[in-house]
Amino acid sequence: MPDDAPSTTDWPGDLVTCKRALLLFARLPRLGQVKTRLMPRFNAEEALALHRALLTDSLDLLRRCGESVGAECRLYLSEEGGLDSEIGAHLGSTTSRIQQGSDLGERLQHAFQECLGDGYRELVVLGSDSPHLPDGYVVRAFDELGKAEIVVGPARDGGYYLLGASRLHPALLADMPWGTSQLYRETVRRARREGIPISSLPAWYDVDLPESVAQLWQELSQRRSRDEPDVPQACFTLLEAWSRDGRFA
Repeated sequence: MPDDAPSTTDWPGDLVTCKRALLLFARLPRLGQVKTRLMPRFNAEEALALHRALLTDSLDLLRRCGESVGAECRLYLSEEGGLDSEIGAHLGSTTSRIQQGSDLGERLQHAFQECLGDGYRELVVLGSDSPHLPDGYVVRAFDELGKAEIVVGPARDGGYYLLGASRLHPALLADMPWGTSQLYRETVRRARREGIPISSLPAWYDVDLPESVAQLWQELSQRRSRDEPDVPQACFTLLEAWSRDGRFA
């Protein structure tokens, strides 16, 4: 950890009592480099189209939830390059940064250190695979950080869709089984071993496999039929077109 990074127990004396940051980690949309686990069921162009829709709706979720919980919103992109105007129109006041590190653990740690160094005391990070996540889960994550130092939203595939922290704990980020079904379980195991107060949210699912795309379409269709607010519009529009083409038959 850099010498000037906040420790797990020490904080600057002038911090606001409850200063929050809501982060979104996302890959820069590039053909053939996003949503590769959807192939060959979906081709590279379709995978890119879905990634763009997921990212667009995730930015809407980020801004909406940021307003609800009083958090600054930050987008951490995987690499330099910037977003085109179509996606960028959904940034609003969200500021963009570039992820730093050789793996997801290092990238998360760098982002957390940056936010803590800027004076934020409660941090929640989302991925761009769950724009259909109920807003209440994000609100609850910040609520839980009033009682626990780490909050995890377990994904149904064994990973996690959300990670929150009120203290930096490198032990939960280094040498983790990223991209496997053991990630959530290992995070909880290490937290208990280290005596770190941890809280878990209800399970949810990421959209990163062909079957989860069909599941998302079914869910969004049901939400729309019930006239529910905040249906992820970019995803709905794309999947509706795919449904008309018989992709989910």
